[in-house]
Amino acid sequence: MTGMRVAFISLHTSPAERAGTADAGGMNVLIRALAVALQASGADVEFFTRRSDLDQPATVTLDDGLIVHHIDAGPARPLPKSEIDAHIEEFRANLGSLEGFDVAHSHHWMSGVAALPLARAAGIPHVMTFHSVAAHPNSSLREGEPAESPARLAGEVVCATQSDLIVAVSRHEAAVVIGRCQADPERVVVIQPGVDTVLFHPAEPDEAWTPAPDVDPGYLMFGARLQPLKAPDVAIEAVALLPEDLRPDLVVVGEASPDFADYEDELHRLVAERGLTGSVTFLPGQDRADFARTMRHAAIVLVPSHSETFGLVALEASASGVPVVAAAAGGLTEAICNTHTGLLVPSHDPQAWADVIASLLRDPQRRADLGATGRQRAEEMSWARVAERTLAAYRRAVSACCVHRVAFLHAHPDDETLASGALIAHLIDEGLDVSVLTATRGEMGGVVPGPLTRLEGTPELQERREAELAGALAELGVRTHGYLGNPPARAGAEPRRYLDSGMRWIREGLAGPGDQAGERSLTLSDLAEETADAVAFLRRTGADLVVSYDDDGGYGHPDHVRMYEVAKAAAAELGLPFARLTPDRERADRWFHLGGYLPRVAEALRHHRTQLTVHDDGATITHSGGQSERILTSVGLIGEVPRLP
Repeated sequence: MTGMRVAFISLHTSPAERAGTADAGGMNVLIRALAVALQASGADVEFFTRRSDLDQPATVTLDDGLIVHHIDAGPARPLPKSEIDAHIEEFRANLGSLEGFDVAHSHHWMSGVAALPLARAAGIPHVMTFHSVAAHPNSSLREGEPAESPARLAGEVVCATQSDLIVAVSRHEAAVVIGRCQADPERVVVIQPGVDTVLFHPAEPDEAWTPAPDVDPGYLMFGARLQPLKAPDVAIEAVALLPEDLRPDLVVVGEASPDFADYEDELHRLVAERGLTGSVTFLPGQDRADFARTMRHAAIVLVPSHSETFGLVALEASASGVPVVAAAAGGLTEAICNTHTGLLVPSHDPQAWADVIASLLRDPQRRADLGATGRQRAEEMSWARVAERTLAAYRRAVSACCVHRVAFLHAHPDDETLASGALIAHLIDEGLDVSVLTATRGEMGGVVPGPLTRLEGTPELQERREAELAGALAELGVRTHGYLGNPPARAGAEPRRYLDSGMRWIREGLAGPGDQAGERSLTLSDLAEETADAVAFLRRTGADLVVSYDDDGGYGHPDHVRMYEVAKAAAAELGLPFARLTPDRERADRWFHLGGYLPRVAEALRHHRTQLTVHDDGATITHSGGQSERILTSVGLIGEVPRLP
């Protein structure tokens, strides 16, 4: 799919926000870089975020060409993240519709809760990236953090279980989403972030620069939002424990969000208490160029977070040729390669951190080696490659979610209308391309008593039933039809005809094999050959969903059971979803109320004059064998049921 239109939903923070300020951080960097890379690959990406300032226009185009829509949801001012979830429904209502987009990609749980119903209404797949998952209720990570919103814990499960695809930024995040949030592993793909190796690069040999006048070269750097989860206190405590003759300056880049308004003051007090005044410099959130410059001139970058889904700042440090000392927590174990691009510390004990930092400060050659290896690895993690993998994930989601071509596989003429006529007509009316494959001409079937009885058992009956089927399919709106064994439903060179196997009634409502089936009958022919013919038909029609009988064939007719086997095997060979028809609502994974299609289905059934009679009420039929029943309209599907209209 080219020219794909993608809606990026980022409710709580805008891609235009500077990382390290308020609630802006690695997620802001990631989603903007990904969007730019996707656009460079031919996709169109538009952002939807909450209006946080009255002066923000409804729509703005950023300097890199990205379009950002500001949606009213709550007061038009910055809000603590812990308060924004109260405005999810308002955000959804004011966003209104995602019609015209091919994919909705939500970032963070609040965005997912808001966008999921809109994606469903628009008939497009919903892709979810969490960026962070709520701490376990008994986790020590909650110390110093505000209590998790009850809505978050439930909302993450909704996003994990109802999204069409989850793009996790690390194997760690994938495991958490599967294990804690109940996501289906088959719907989770890991795509690690990339890094801008042009912006983030090693310092030139003669390039001298310090981030502030009172900072000496060879400083340590911490860069993140100032909150307990990021553990800047661990960095400060570790620096305090370094020997004075070895201790470099520490540069802390970042600001506190509204949820942690007093935390920066606490850090300043900690600096004073540890006697580090003059050795620790606090800088506000910086633009990307200044942040990169500050990073590449550092001796070591410290990432002591208690939890990170990935830890993009660690990868940016590697791209800058700077070694990283990071906590062995979450995705940080994937962002850096321990002992190759940096060192992982298994605890948050400040003394353990001081020991690791000191070992690197005393070994300039090792720092250089770690930095060089980090740069080499970063060069292999381009955003272009990330965009390529993300587009492939989108195509997978679109293919699985949005069915465009449905193939119905039946055994005899009239089965298509009796079992699925209303559903076929409905899907066609909704714009889907529906094809029908019929296995036999129903040669062994009885004929309605009356003038046509003379056709029973004659070659003319086969011709008559072909004509009847053509009329019924035209009434339903089907344009593509084939007979198993004849092109386009033939894998071999020579056409062949599969014959009706016949049946006998075992008891009322249950059929079984007859005793007159010949070697050319459907049930006695080679299953592999039949499957190959069905595969040829599915390939020719481009079907992306296969529908046939349930495993009992509906009522036990051996040809129905065989077509179930053929359809299931053919779908499996092509990797297509396979759904079984059922009139039992309790068993259905998807149910269709289609009573309004009764007149159209009745008109289609009237074409099958040799097989049944439609009563004057237009709602009841009598089969050639004398059984009467109401015309089926509402029907269900069991199994792999992608989203259908």
